[in-house]
Amino acid sequence: MPATTTLPTATVDRTTSARRWGRIIALVFLVILGLGALAGGITLMSAPDGSGMGFDLALLAGSPFPDYLVPGLILAGLFGVGSLLVAVLGIRDHPAAPSLAFGIGCAQMIWIVVELLIIGEFSFQHPTFFLVGLIVAAAAAAAVWGWPTLQAWRATVLGTLAACSGGA
Repeated sequence: MPATTTLPTATVDRTTSARRWGRIIALVFLVILGLGALAGGITLMSAPDGSGMGFDLALLAGSPFPDYLVPGLILAGLFGVGSLLVAVLGIRDHPAAPSLAFGIGCAQMIWIVVELLIIGEFSFQHPTFFLVGLIVAAAAAAAVWGWPTLQAWRATVLGTLAACSGGA
């Protein structure tokens, strides 16, 4: 029979705190992302030529899109409505909410990188919304896995690095 271990009270308190704060931070930034993406997506869909946001169609050269309609649909649907729905699930303590929030955060970061590769122009919104995606993903990770798992991962990585470098 395997031995059971009990976590020290301080570790349990950190786990509870990390999960609570991770949930709160993820929810706040999901709402920020959702509202921003919904506004941007609706603007792109209402003026697919890009005029509503001051975009030139030439930015889409080399992309699979002839205009901004489909990017607007993706932006409003996945990142707008999707983020807001995941936030509602999180408020209702649905067990899938943290994992879905992590997925939305990662997808947001990928979206920004792909967008930069396609359009080749940089704006303040790119690092801003990349950071929002990173915060959502990191906060959701804290809410899902909690402090002990993050600490164990850190110890494993540091141990592996020490072993690779010849240290013990």
